[in-house]
Amino acid sequence: MQKINSTEISDIVRKKIQDLSLTSEATSEGTIVSVADGILKVHGLQAGQYGEMIELPQGTYGMALNLEKDSVGVAVLGDYEHLKEGDKVKCTGKVLEVPV
Repeated sequence: MQKINSTEISDIVRKKIQDLSLTSEATSEGTIVSVADGILKVHGLQAGQYGEMIELPQGTYGMALNLEKDSVGVAVLGDYEHLKEGDKVKCTGKVLEVPV
């Protein structure tokens, strides 16, 4: 039977921690609460702005319209049939604009 040396274990853990590489990115994410006729109700987008483009699943986008205290109304810009309650969405930080 081999004896476990606590110094060896702490050295291994220390090396693993030193080699650990973490990155983080601040995003404003929310969750779809309801989907009805191309309009989403999203909970959790505290940083959302009126007219902001919202990134939806499968490369679809929407526009934030109705900013309420605990939810945001989002008009889907395209097909919405694949969207469902519980899907995650993100703020893009870009206001919707159309070139003229």
